[in-house]
Amino acid sequence: MSRSSFFVHVALALLAAPALGGTVDFFSAREVMDADTALYLDAWSGHPGDVERVRARLSQTPAPANAYEDWSLLCHFEFYGGQYLRAIPDCEKAVATKPEGDAPDTLVIVKLLAHEPRLRAKGSARVPVTPGSRVPVKADMYDGVAVADTGAQISVMMESVARSARVKILGASGKVGSTTASVAGQIGLIPEVKIGGAVLNNIPVLVLPDAQLTFSDGKVTVSLPFILSVYALAEFSRVAWLDHDKWLALGKAAPTSFPGAVAMIWHPNGIAVPLEGPGGRHAAHFDSGADFSYLYESGVALLSDAGRASIVESKRKIGGVGGIVEQEVRRVPQADLGLAGQPLVLKNLDVAKELESGEAARLGEDVLRAYGAVVFDFGAMRFSVSP
Repeated sequence: MSRSSFFVHVALALLAAPALGGTVDFFSAREVMDADTALYLDAWSGHPGDVERVRARLSQTPAPANAYEDWSLLCHFEFYGGQYLRAIPDCEKAVATKPEGDAPDTLVIVKLLAHEPRLRAKGSARVPVTPGSRVPVKADMYDGVAVADTGAQISVMMESVARSARVKILGASGKVGSTTASVAGQIGLIPEVKIGGAVLNNIPVLVLPDAQLTFSDGKVTVSLPFILSVYALAEFSRVAWLDHDKWLALGKAAPTSFPGAVAMIWHPNGIAVPLEGPGGRHAAHFDSGADFSYLYESGVALLSDAGRASIVESKRKIGGVGGIVEQEVRRVPQADLGLAGQPLVLKNLDVAKELESGEAARLGEDVLRAYGAVVFDFGAMRFSVSP
């Protein structure tokens, strides 16, 4: 797919990202912020002790100023951890704290899943990857591909694919945020998906009309029959893209961390890693479902003086589950950055408008192609790359 046409970005988020503001991000030094913000950010590491500390803080009087974000975080971790019944009261508290937030839509989904079995993974696999982070999968009568998408919080299927996969439809979803617009469909459960010798069972899925997952800018048409979420992938504990994005390894087939491994954290939109540059270090959302990486305005601070001086005005078309939109952006001809102790050079890097969650960048499939191995160790919450 030509960069001059448009690029695909299929991230889906059920919960609003926190408004951290200013220079605060997930990897900021905790001593420079208030205790409640520090606790909230620590909890995104996924450590059960920190998550339960958030719950304990919410029981105190007065309540923390960021109570909505805290209740949403608890709702988030319980939902994606398959604790659907436990998620309901925490989602309800988030709704009561901020009715206009995104928690009402998440609450609809956890109620539909309340009595369903949780997501499980078995085995390991090494399967080929084709452009768009697509890997071969089988789900009952569906024998095709899925996008292995670290930027999607919930798996997604076309209606026609869901019928072939024998998806158990549970009911109508609320709104699900995507890159370009909010979408709504049916929530279901995929009984089984095979990826090589690995198996996933009981995958929560958003089912959308086929037309909503097929889009074109008039020159290029992209079809997204099946998107496999970061939480489905994480069930294998280790996930790695190998040989410059030619193979996807799951479970024991994935290598362990390489020297230079860094901490990674859960992020309201998936997973985040620290991105470095001449101007410092900042959080970057890693979205394997995006064709190309890009900076947000806060990420400009990572660039060298020469890099900032080279920025020009530009436009881009971005396609996602919500359709195709054209955006005015700025563009950096070359950004010399660093990732997990290895150099990362990105060319023609767009600079998009800032998000409330404050991350510096979104890293896409071009980063997977840049390295011999990109390893996400969800068991240890460590991220590493190898040349």
